[in-house]
Amino acid sequence: MNKKFSVVAMLSVLALVGAGCSTTPSTNTNTISANPVVTPVSKPVVVNNDIAIVPQDKLDGNWKIIKATGDFASLNEGILYTFVGKSKLTTGSGILASSGDITVISDTSFSVLFAGMSIESNYNYRFDGANLIIEPQGSNQVLTLEKQ
Repeated sequence: MNKKFSVVAMLSVLALVGAGCSTTPSTNTNTISANPVVTPVSKPVVVNNDIAIVPQDKLDGNWKIIKATGDFASLNEGILYTFVGKSKLTTGSGILASSGDITVISDTSFSVLFAGMSIESNYNYRFDGANLIIEPQGSNQVLTLEKQ
């Protein structure tokens, strides 16, 4: 009976800690939040003179690299990027797909923690007409994507 009680007590403590009910402050900055940090919007984009769309919202959907410059340019062309709202990004397809959580997003940049990685990948982005331009930080690559 004591073993059973001890196991139940231990599982209860783990469940409470896992649910965030612990009162111990955490200083771990590598923790992924279920809700990404969204930087306040500064400049909405006006479409049709009446609908305001912020750049972050325009990312949502499927994009295909139509032009790439910098390292591995020819290998990047044709790669798919799929943004699910402001929370997830998948690059590639099939067995070559990499999926991750968007941890920080603003009107000009976003960070992704891909599955199995311990360091975030950081990107700058902007729109050039209907095309999305992505520049991975720390590289000389410039990727031009077209909405699919």
